[in-house]
Amino acid sequence: MSRFLFAALCLSVSMSVAEDLKKPNVILIITDDQSWDTLGFMGGKVHTPRLDQMAAEGLYFTDFNVTSTVCSPSRYSFLTGKYAGRCSGPRFLEEHPPGDQTQVENIGELEPGQPNLARLLQGSGYKTGFVGKSHIIRHDWLEAKKTGAQTPMESYPPDADPRDPEINSKLQHNHRRWCDEMKKYGFDYVDGFYAGNLKEQWCEALNAHNLDWTIDKALHFLDEAKDDPFFLYFSTTLHHGPAPWVDKFALGADPRMAGEGYIEDGFDVLPSRDDVKRRNREAGFPDKAAFALWLDDGVGAILDKVDSLGLDEETLILFVPDHGSFRHGKATLHDFGMRVPLLAQWKGIIKQGSTYDGLVANIDVTPTLLDLCKVDLPDHFPMDGLSFKPALLGSSDSYRESIFGELGHSRCIKTKEWKYIAVRYPNDIQAKIDKGQIFRGYQGETLPLPYLTRNSHLGHYAAKVNPNYFDADQLYDLQTDPEENENLFKDHPDEVALLKAELMSALKTFPNRPFGEFIE
Repeated sequence: MSRFLFAALCLSVSMSVAEDLKKPNVILIITDDQSWDTLGFMGGKVHTPRLDQMAAEGLYFTDFNVTSTVCSPSRYSFLTGKYAGRCSGPRFLEEHPPGDQTQVENIGELEPGQPNLARLLQGSGYKTGFVGKSHIIRHDWLEAKKTGAQTPMESYPPDADPRDPEINSKLQHNHRRWCDEMKKYGFDYVDGFYAGNLKEQWCEALNAHNLDWTIDKALHFLDEAKDDPFFLYFSTTLHHGPAPWVDKFALGADPRMAGEGYIEDGFDVLPSRDDVKRRNREAGFPDKAAFALWLDDGVGAILDKVDSLGLDEETLILFVPDHGSFRHGKATLHDFGMRVPLLAQWKGIIKQGSTYDGLVANIDVTPTLLDLCKVDLPDHFPMDGLSFKPALLGSSDSYRESIFGELGHSRCIKTKEWKYIAVRYPNDIQAKIDKGQIFRGYQGETLPLPYLTRNSHLGHYAAKVNPNYFDADQLYDLQTDPEENENLFKDHPDEVALLKAELMSALKTFPNRPFGEFIE
């Protein structure tokens, strides 16, 4: 039996303690574009005491993986338990009608009216909250500046000043419209909302991170929901661009400039930004690394709020990045993009200082949380993920043998020992390659082949840091070459044959989606 089929048929391990578990509150903290080197407990040269403490007092999943390594598809998989290539949202299907090879990247979106984690929890009596970055709904609104599509949003020039009452009124209107739209996807409370990245507010004055604003909204939700079972999806814009290590885009920005406009009174939920820099220096780190401590303070504020409400023994808190950084493996299926840390804390339930070394994926988060929260799945909501509840309760047994990944024109199978990546272009692009067409890169340079993604900026940095980026077939020994620098495809034909067969098995579960010779 192939590893993929084994994983698909594998059942959750039954544990006696699980039968007596009370349904937990859940807080899912998702960071943006964050790699290992911005986390102290992973060896980063930064000061992150609260996250280090969370790792020491909770459970650290050492081989957690996202199945797509850019924002929208990764978040789609977190909230649906499905591979992003299964998306049936309008923007995705507009780009990829049935019969087309999908190019999975930032057009993934939650489907209107379809089940997802929040909607199912809401239907089971949970109070649901969304704070922070979305990038998973209404791509037509997000792209309106380029397409000219009609939206309910008020317009203003890019150099508009949010301190102008007329401009501020428009910003607040737009923020409310976005919040109301997000509520349609299963959320009772939506605030501190970013539709996409900061630049997609199309206002230069707001193109800076404001952690204080989003933390304030998260704490407000926790106050409102404390007497009910609750689910909070908290998605910070850190550490995505604009570069948070540049002062004017983060700690040096005006804290009154928020995603909803100018907030005269500001916020009083985190230590002052000067205090963040001071403590960072006292810990022996340069100012350019203080952004990591700032995010750490935000996570600490949420942890402290749960504790002050007396809910730490009733609340499961998960911390995880949506993918690795553009500086490493973002927008590729290499491990520095796929493999990110997952921390889990649940006082009295999760063993302190524990680790789980088995393979885990973002598609597993939704089935795990529904399992813990005792939510029955509707018949029309099949998922690709598997519940890792036993791992949360102390089991070290492996529950999956492999992970399928998809990004742009590439697909992969990852096991604990090996990773096989296949790059195949759709017929129209392959015809241009065969004719010898010249392809240009992000900086006008000549490319050997087209980037794997439409976004040439992402393709440029991904190709720059991955020496085998354009290779059609790639095999890596993850035990001896974790950075995936040496392509061993020609050296291990037996292993390649097994992994290619497994990839074909995975691809066959995507009806009417060709991929090179694997699926005609």
